Amino acid sequence: MRKGWQWFETRATSNHAKLWLAALAFSESSFFLIPPDVLLIAILAARAGRWVYYATLTTLSSVAGALFGYLLGLFVFEPVARPLIELYGLTEEFARVGALYEGNTFWVVLTAAVTPIPFKIFVLAGGFFSVSFLPFIVASVVGRAARFYLVAWLAHRYGPRGAELGLRYFNHIAVAVLVLIGIVLAVHFDLFTRVF
Repeated sequence: MRKGWQWFETRATSNHAKLWLAALAFSESSFFLIPPDVLLIAILAARAGRWVYYATLTTLSSVAGALFGYLLGLFVFEPVARPLIELYGLTEEFARVGALYEGNTFWVVLTAAVTPIPFKIFVLAGGFFSVSFLPFIVASVVGRAARFYLVAWLAHRYGPRGAELGLRYFNHIAVAVLVLIGIVLAVHFDLFTRVF
């Protein structure tokens, strides 16, 4: 664990910290396993302040990666996306995601974007099953922003230790956030159905 943290600390204090963060956020949404949260925490530990800037950079890069992954699934699934899914041993999960997408694009993507489950599977599946793009991209923006702004705020407010605890209990926090969003949308359900 200590060696892993040192790797992130080294990148966080380098002159290319922003590039490392953007690249990790982009790749994690489409084809890579390591989430950018730890690097985001390390950067904020090394560079106090500017948490909104780094949360925004992480969010935008992650959404760009989701768009890239969607296009991979849509246009080059067999030669590119399928080998990635098989490499990570997620073939069964991919099939289940296809079934989940039936009429639930926004909620499925939002859940995957906020929680620690592999977002890339939902992204690649979204392209492969040609899910509606508007709810896909809106849910990606909302979910990724909710996740990374929360992590960045925790790191800013409580330091790396607080952010690490936040990540440890992220599933509980994510469920609470989704329930809150669900209540708000239920109140405005007519507007939601017109948009999505």
